[in-house]
Amino acid sequence: MIALACFISGLAYFSLGLAVYLEARRGGKLSFENQLPWLAGFGVTQGIAEWLDMFMLMPLDPDVWGALASAHSVLLPLSALMLMRFGVVLIVSKERDLPRWLVFAPVALLVPASIAAAYVIIVAVTSSTVATAADVWSRYLLYTPAAVLTAIGFSRGWRDLSEEFVSRMQTATTGAAVAFGVNAFVSGLIVPAAPYGPARWLNYTTVLEVTGMPVHLWRTVSAVAVTVFVVHALDLFEEQRQAQLKQLEQERYEAQQSVLRTQTQALEAAEKWTDALVSTSRRIANMDNVDQVLLRIVESSRVLLNADAAALGLWTANGTELEMKCHVTQHEQLTLNNMPPRCTFIQHVVKAYGSTPVRYPQEVSGVGAEWCCPMASREILAAAIVPLQLDDQPIGVLWAERHNGDGFTRSDLIGLCRLADQAVIALEHASMAAQLQSLAAVEERSRIAREMHDGLAQILGYLNLEMQTIAALIKQGQAEVALEEIQQAREQIQAAQADVRENIVSLRTTLNTDTDLISGLKEYVEEFGVQSGIRAYFDCNVEANVQLSPMAQAQLVRILQEALANVRKHSQAKNVRVCIDAIGDLFNLSVVDDGVGITRKPGRGHFGLQTMRERAESVGGGLTITSSPGQGTQVEVWLPLMQD
Repeated sequence: MIALACFISGLAYFSLGLAVYLEARRGGKLSFENQLPWLAGFGVTQGIAEWLDMFMLMPLDPDVWGALASAHSVLLPLSALMLMRFGVVLIVSKERDLPRWLVFAPVALLVPASIAAAYVIIVAVTSSTVATAADVWSRYLLYTPAAVLTAIGFSRGWRDLSEEFVSRMQTATTGAAVAFGVNAFVSGLIVPAAPYGPARWLNYTTVLEVTGMPVHLWRTVSAVAVTVFVVHALDLFEEQRQAQLKQLEQERYEAQQSVLRTQTQALEAAEKWTDALVSTSRRIANMDNVDQVLLRIVESSRVLLNADAAALGLWTANGTELEMKCHVTQHEQLTLNNMPPRCTFIQHVVKAYGSTPVRYPQEVSGVGAEWCCPMASREILAAAIVPLQLDDQPIGVLWAERHNGDGFTRSDLIGLCRLADQAVIALEHASMAAQLQSLAAVEERSRIAREMHDGLAQILGYLNLEMQTIAALIKQGQAEVALEEIQQAREQIQAAQADVRENIVSLRTTLNTDTDLISGLKEYVEEFGVQSGIRAYFDCNVEANVQLSPMAQAQLVRILQEALANVRKHSQAKNVRVCIDAIGDLFNLSVVDDGVGITRKPGRGHFGLQTMRERAESVGGGLTITSSPGQGTQVEVWLPLMQD
């Protein structure tokens, strides 16, 4: 029975060592997990020592028995030292204070050489056999304090755990502490009978007499209890590790979500900037009023930069003063044209830093101006300032300001530079539009001059000659012939009158900006029918807000005017129909009459069909003419629509 008890004890300790070793290989963040190899070493060596006890109970050759006893004398103190090392670390984990009675224990226990030396000296001076002395003093000096320290460590170790594991871990660690305490008694204080120390009255024989059971059986019970409770505690430690891993996973997930939210916010901000830039570009392309475009840019600057106010100033003609052109706050949007306020604080910054975009107060200092908004009458605590330049010449400044002191970032300044570029383009387009209007006025004057030269001037010259002819005929008494000449003159006067009226209508339609394109075309067709006497019909199959570029609109009106002029002068038509439609991304206009058609090539002095085609092609469109003698003529023109 004793041999079986030793075998079970050895198996329990060895299983403990193996389980702890596998747990140690997993790694973790508990305060003592780096010390688990010491506990694993104790379990393995103690298990082997118990198995040596088992073999030493068998009838063996004296030499074999002596070798086993020598090995046992080495393994037993070695296992005790490993357990002692683990117990001390378990007590002082997380810098926990030791009990007062153990204040000097770590100093001695952390010097294994000193302990080993003391052990050797005591064994050497003992009067009994070396094997018995080694067994007794290993248990007294090493095993008993090691088991006691480990028991204390387990009784206090559960306090290192999170609150949710305290109640569960307390049972396991308390059980392990009690098991090691019992083990300290049955395996440390109960020794073979010897003539020194407690071994004289507390030994194997006295325990057998008192309990009726050999001490090896009690050691087996304590070994199994130690193994069960320690392995159970390690399982709970593993649960806490898994909980820690889940917490780490949750924290990582939250961090990823935070990064994702940040990226989403950045994308949304980028989309807002892109939408603002695209919207401004469309307004510029549509040649909207420049003041409205600039006001839109300033408003976008305020909103996108989350500023309290934003403004745009333009330099005066002499380049010495900066006058505010647009000013936008959360509550109002102003375009200032009459006596705009001077922007002294911005003016000083631009003169000091030139064309470099800057931020106040991060990059601006010592400019010698009071930072106060002239419109809001409030101190400016932060600003982003971007000069406007056209062909390397300063034309103005765009800036955003905050009154709460939150500074602008470099990204804010970069975004404001993009909007400043749009403002420069808008101002440049406004200048170009003014030049185009001037050129259009010159072209229209030239056209009217050509029309008067080809029409009215020639008619007046003809009438002058005709009057002389009529006067001569009357003097000669040829009244009938004079009347015929007068009739021809009247016809020419009527034709000239129609040309003049047509030119007046054409000029009014070309220069009229009070109505939209569709209404202007309809009005012109109706007046053409009244003036020419030809029944004119207007069919519209598109919405009134059709989007054509200003240049395309001008060319469309000129083509319609010339087509109807040809109908009046050459077609001999009684009816003409003007139809407009939109097919895909094209605007279509057709002029169809029921006249004689094109019977010969137009002569000099008449509007050329080729010029009409060139007008359409100059704005990206095209023109076709279909005609047969006696079947009328159809002029069809298509122009590209502007994309929304």
